Amino acid sequence: MNKKLSAIALATTYLGLSATANASEIMFGFVGGSYSSQGYEIASMIDSLDGVNVTTRFLNSETYDDFDNFDQLWIYDLSSQSDRNANQMANYQGIADWYNNRSEQNLIADGRILSSSSSYTSRGNRGAEDLWIQNYAQQLDTFGGGLVLGTDHNVYNSGINEINKLIGIAGFSGNYYSSPYQAVVDPLSPFYVGSLDTCDLSSSEQCINDNSSTGFAPSGLQQNGQFLTPVAYHGSVNEAYDKVAVSSTLGSVTFGTQVPEPASLALLGLGLAGIGFRRRKHVSADKNS
Repeated sequence: MNKKLSAIALATTYLGLSATANASEIMFGFVGGSYSSQGYEIASMIDSLDGVNVTTRFLNSETYDDFDNFDQLWIYDLSSQSDRNANQMANYQGIADWYNNRSEQNLIADGRILSSSSSYTSRGNRGAEDLWIQNYAQQLDTFGGGLVLGTDHNVYNSGINEINKLIGIAGFSGNYYSSPYQAVVDPLSPFYVGSLDTCDLSSSEQCINDNSSTGFAPSGLQQNGQFLTPVAYHGSVNEAYDKVAVSSTLGSVTFGTQVPEPASLALLGLGLAGIGFRRRKHVSADKNS
């Protein structure tokens, strides 16, 4: 292998595995106030990463115009209300504009994000999923930032689906609540974490928790031209697109979809020491302490 390819391989390995990859400024937006303790817990999982600053906000209480200050936006919708008040609709549009105008349009859609909170993993005697959630932030950082949409089944996603419409992807839908309350993780996905629980139905596969009466994430070719590949799903690989728990734009060899080139590889010319440490000034508003 020549020196250039060796450097790229090293950089990719570093970025994919480093626990200190800098996701910089992240906004964690609550659509409403329901299940907020679990939402704060998930926000704290990513806030605990080195070099990461998480700002928490309630999108129903105020209109914001500073989304461009953030590298990642995480939207958490566990509200069963209609969630279309004036503040929410303005914020949905602002979030959509932020995403639609980005050069790096990376997206994760999680239809069971509540199941990663400790109150739900403990109910099923499942392992903690902090590393799983943290890897969302780390992988998005690797590819230049992006959007995380997290919700549950169809009672809870009317607000977040307004964002889906505005960025040209299908909405979250359905209600999946079936034993063994797990979703199989694609081992070739960029989001695979080796410490995950072994699946109850297959000792050769690993699973994430899925016991919060969850929904299906959008998958496949979208109206905006993007392609959402299954990350975690129910059943077999052949059923993945119909029963997808988590999907993303980052692709997987399993499904024959291309993984984009890491944005940070552009820093190779500046030396590997600079990779993953893109810093922005501190955003103090609504900091989750």
